[in-house]
Amino acid sequence: MSPEDLRRISEVRALVANGKAREQRKNRRLMLREIADAIGVTPLTVYRWEQGTAQPRGAHALRWADALGIEAKVS
Repeated sequence: MSPEDLRRISEVRALVANGKAREQRKNRRLMLREIADAIGVTPLTVYRWEQGTAQPRGAHALRWADALGIEAKVS
């Protein structure tokens, strides 16, 4: 995994931790099923991520970042 991938994973996990993940999805007018299908997980999994009861790992976090258009912040 590249440093950029790691930064993007971190960004997604930060969205989960601060409760902004759901807001990001809703702002893009995407349903749970749509985002889940794009990531390759169940809608329940995305729901759990958005509620903060679970965290996306590696490839799933990157797919979620792609689906939401999340770019790594350059420090």
